[in-house]
Amino acid sequence: MNKNITVIFEDKDIVVLSKPAGMVTNSAATVKEESLQSWFAKNYPQDFPEDWKEMIPPDFSDEYGTPEEIYEQRHGMVHRLDKNTSGVMIFARHPGSLVNLLSQFRLRKTQKEYLALAHGRFGVPEGNILAPLARARVDRKKFAVDINGRQAETKYEVADVFSGFTDDSFSSFSEDNKKLMKQAQRFYNQGFSLVRCWPKTGRTHQIRVHMAHENHPLVGDVIYLGKKRSKVDPLWCERHFLHAESLEFDHPRTGERTKFSAELPADLKKVVSLLEKK
Repeated sequence: MNKNITVIFEDKDIVVLSKPAGMVTNSAATVKEESLQSWFAKNYPQDFPEDWKEMIPPDFSDEYGTPEEIYEQRHGMVHRLDKNTSGVMIFARHPGSLVNLLSQFRLRKTQKEYLALAHGRFGVPEGNILAPLARARVDRKKFAVDINGRQAETKYEVADVFSGFTDDSFSSFSEDNKKLMKQAQRFYNQGFSLVRCWPKTGRTHQIRVHMAHENHPLVGDVIYLGKKRSKVDPLWCERHFLHAESLEFDHPRTGERTKFSAELPADLKKVVSLLEKK
């Protein structure tokens, strides 16, 4: 078992875990390292309970295959997180719980809460971002707000505000990196905001693109930061600061509303410790 993967909860229907940053969620021909999907298939071999069909939603359609075929395709994977995003994820242990949970995600019956550290201070401390997303026309690896894109909605609320760095934030840095950070202070004079985000839709890179669109790109997000900040952010935040803090859904067997949370990992706690509150 990957020592960085923490199983938060498991029963005969679901497995809830805390995904580490740096691990790809789904397997693909271009992915050489172990994915979370392959890890799950290896550690939770198929052992379906006899009553799994009772969890199939009444409105299930076999347009995309039977429950068994869908399970075989997805190997229990219900949803995805970006490679460098950490936090709560859920896997299904059989076809009944899988199609049940997929239906909940599709009908927006689940609630996901993320914690993000963004550049700057928000003029409006809480709000709702409605901006359609599509692949960027220049760089197809990126996404961008596009009037012709798919509907995307993110609710946010500022949880904390930081004016900048503490006096001894970079005491352990090399002299060269200290110099770079000193030169970069003008990029950080607007401070930082710790933001809670609740995506109402599940588009790829949604929170990252929405925050950048509002001129508050995530700290460490070299894909959506400007050229100058993308050179210095990785000196103190090695990946984009985004953590899936909690996930709420109806248990596919009991229908009981259930919520699971994952603590902010050590690398992101360290980033916050470098900052001084306003």
